[in-house]
Amino acid sequence: MKTNSPFQFAKKGHKYLLGSYLLGHLLAFCNTFVAADDWSFGGHLKDHLAATHYDSDNIITQYGKQTPIDNSIDFRFMAENYWGAWDTKIHYEVLALYGNTPETQKALTGTALDATGFGLPKDDRRLFQLTDEWDEHDKLDAVHRLDRLYLGYNGEQLVIRVGRQTVSWGNGLIFHPLDIFSPFSPTDIDKDYKTGDDMLYGQWLFENGHDIQMILLPRRNPKNDDVESEQSSLALKYRGRYQEQWEYDLLAARHFDENVLGFGLSRDIWEAIWRFNLSTTRLTEGGTAVSFITNMDYSWNWFEHNFYGYLEYFHNDIGATEAAHYLTPDTAMQKRLQRGEVYTRSRDYLASGVQIELTPLVNFYTSWLSNLHDNSGLFQIRGIYDWAENIQLIGWLDLPYGSHNTEFGGLEIGNSGQYLAPGQRVYLRLSYYF
Repeated sequence: MKTNSPFQFAKKGHKYLLGSYLLGHLLAFCNTFVAADDWSFGGHLKDHLAATHYDSDNIITQYGKQTPIDNSIDFRFMAENYWGAWDTKIHYEVLALYGNTPETQKALTGTALDATGFGLPKDDRRLFQLTDEWDEHDKLDAVHRLDRLYLGYNGEQLVIRVGRQTVSWGNGLIFHPLDIFSPFSPTDIDKDYKTGDDMLYGQWLFENGHDIQMILLPRRNPKNDDVESEQSSLALKYRGRYQEQWEYDLLAARHFDENVLGFGLSRDIWEAIWRFNLSTTRLTEGGTAVSFITNMDYSWNWFEHNFYGYLEYFHNDIGATEAAHYLTPDTAMQKRLQRGEVYTRSRDYLASGVQIELTPLVNFYTSWLSNLHDNSGLFQIRGIYDWAENIQLIGWLDLPYGSHNTEFGGLEIGNSGQYLAPGQRVYLRLSYYF
């Protein structure tokens, strides 16, 4: 079992001394100002059961079971306090996965299919080491961590937050070209909480309703544990309105070792909302990469039921157009996959979804993600039942489709006759909120 504590910041030497000093003073400052005030507490406990089935020619079956069964726990405890213009949030979470999948992931370690870059959150790149791993059993993958820990000031025009927090930029529904800080995967269903990062955030609110936001996000190089400018990000985003109809965003960032410019538009059209986001990146490897989305969503009533639907197109210049390059992406794509900024390997995708409110307590969702270059994709079907005031039951299916040598149908590993493909999956989740 790993015995490193996430709260002993100097355990790796002088590299954590500055972080320990700053964090200690942040906590002391919070304690001084809010000791006499009331805190609000809340959180959730989610139990998630999943079964996945892989075809017999899926290479995953060579390292694990053909139908792995897993159970995961997601516990989050939240403490928040507001006093005057100041606020602080502390979120502690325990995430655990027990079953066949951790066994398979460990078996893949060191192979060309190594999956250790995925799974539960780690703090290898973050400024503070606030995550501790539990690793007692081959079937267990578990961490406990602080996912929020910040102090904020909210003035009439100035907003400042320092510490572990989240920021989401852009108008993507499924894909997020302007959200360069820990975006959700296109296939994520649970989007209650985005994983936090250690950053300095600032916002200035103009009298005309416009605003400008700033993010300074220092990161460590996972190879040597040093904080480096080429691993860090500095970003500015201006948000405004034009003629009361158009909303726009302007983005400029130094992200890792590349310059990024972005632009976003949105407006109401025919009682729907249309959005467009575009980013251009000057690649370290040379050249410029363009990524953009355009989407539209709409709500309506039909047969006395509430409906909601969306459609989104995504283009990514550095994505591959042929299946032969999916497993061996170029350097620019590989870096983004490893950093969790993109999750798909092709260049063009179409996504759509529909939500139907069957009753006030029961909602039904369908979503579809399609790779436009190889005619493969993923259907997701989900039902949500609000069982009680604080209890929710969710069940859903992941149904990938496509022929061999497509992204979702399966990519052949060499000439082995074995394919790497997502499995058909069924989930059941019970959530309790307090």
